[in-house]
Amino acid sequence: MNNLINNYLNNIKINGLSKTWDNILNTSLFGAREYNVDDFGELYEIGLEFTNKISKKEMGKYYTPEDVASLLSNWLLPLEGSNVCDVGCGTGNLILNYLSKLEFDTAKELISGGHVFLYDLDPIALKICKYSIAIKYGAELLDKINDIKCDFLNKKIKLPNDSKVISNPPYYKITDFKKTWGLSEVIKDSKELYSSFMEKIITQSKTSVIITPYSFIGSEKFYSLRCLMNNYNGFIVSFDNVPGNIFNGRKHGIFNTNSTNSVRAAITVTENKNDKKGYRISPLIRFKTDERNKLLNNKILKQLIDDEYQLVSDKKRAYHKCFIELNNIHNIWMDKSEKTLSEFITNKNNGNKSVCVPTTCRYFTVGSSFELQRDGKRMFYLKDDKYFDYIYTILNSSFAYWWWRLIDGGINCSMSLIGSIPSIYNLLDENNKKELSKIAKDMQKHEKEYLVYKKNANKMQESIKFPKEYRDKINKVYLNALGIFDEAKIFDIIHSSAIFNKSEGGSNE
Repeated sequence: MNNLINNYLNNIKINGLSKTWDNILNTSLFGAREYNVDDFGELYEIGLEFTNKISKKEMGKYYTPEDVASLLSNWLLPLEGSNVCDVGCGTGNLILNYLSKLEFDTAKELISGGHVFLYDLDPIALKICKYSIAIKYGAELLDKINDIKCDFLNKKIKLPNDSKVISNPPYYKITDFKKTWGLSEVIKDSKELYSSFMEKIITQSKTSVIITPYSFIGSEKFYSLRCLMNNYNGFIVSFDNVPGNIFNGRKHGIFNTNSTNSVRAAITVTENKNDKKGYRISPLIRFKTDERNKLLNNKILKQLIDDEYQLVSDKKRAYHKCFIELNNIHNIWMDKSEKTLSEFITNKNNGNKSVCVPTTCRYFTVGSSFELQRDGKRMFYLKDDKYFDYIYTILNSSFAYWWWRLIDGGINCSMSLIGSIPSIYNLLDENNKKELSKIAKDMQKHEKEYLVYKKNANKMQESIKFPKEYRDKINKVYLNALGIFDEAKIFDIIHSSAIFNKSEGGSNE
């Protein structure tokens, strides 16, 4: 294989990437096959890395691992649509995987009937995709495959009628709006390629399966996309990127291949059932690498998706990502809360007591009564000091962390998100308040015993890791105030670093 790679790179040096691939594809289709068609995708990525990383990055392409491609294909199989489209097809990993799920003769019939459509801006990748299909299913089918080299957002580009789409669209921030695009609210608000592709695919196709970043689920700039999605229906599965991540295994031609610092992904399946509106949502799934094979199974993942079809509105602007086991608690919390934490705190120093909160909250949130020595932190000042024990304990509870996981779950916890946490204060009786005050005083007494440090950017960052027992005690008080008498350990599921072994999470950095 090394000799083949060396020959390949030497050919690129002499002939350039495009001519090299013309030779490979024509030889593979009509003559001896020097390279395995299943290796074309990786081979092209190696060529891109060898020639121009910057071009690859600006296209916003991310390699779809084979197990993820299989997952998407399995969800596409039962969906309606006589024409199968791969939007942003690249070298064809998704469409080839989908076709492989069909009986060979069924796949050939689909292709020969002119029902396969490929869309990509990269002419070399598009040609590799088209030829790969023909190599696998018959050279005589080459001209039956519809390959559309295009800017997919161009108003002139339309999906065929009765189409179902599989797509891993480009992920790249829009800096210039093109005159050829239809400038919808989604494009103008989000300024993201992937969400603009989602809008066009969902509105023009009958059904679709799309893998993208998960940020459209909760971020405010994607609110117009979520409003549009109110008119359709399906389900969304979202994944964290620690400890394991969905794009672990993507190959060459991009700058950042750090497997722990990649895209948090979501798979959106638009089914368009006749009697439904909105999307069913999974929790933000955190999994260990050794759980990957078990987790990436369509039946397993569907068991994690809630039955509620969520719709957004001005009062509920984001989808919430809730574990099924916590649905009852979530609904009671939402129904009984009258205010948010913004009623009790401000980020302006008003001379009152304060609580310091690290911006990173990977496995739990932390509130300290003194200012931590670290770069990333938020200082919250009490509007009235009588609420200090409440704010201190709610920020050290599972409720604050859970809210972040429900609505966001990215890297940092913003001030606005902390302020939006639904308040439980109105439900606390005097006994609850006394118990919280007792817990808060004990925690503050021992805060500095639980200081932890982690080096980041050559600087030690200070945080606190309280024993889990404190969090359980606080959770129990708040659960009782909500009229819920479950064990506080029910929240272990949201702090866990695993999906199947739902044990206590690790470091907060």
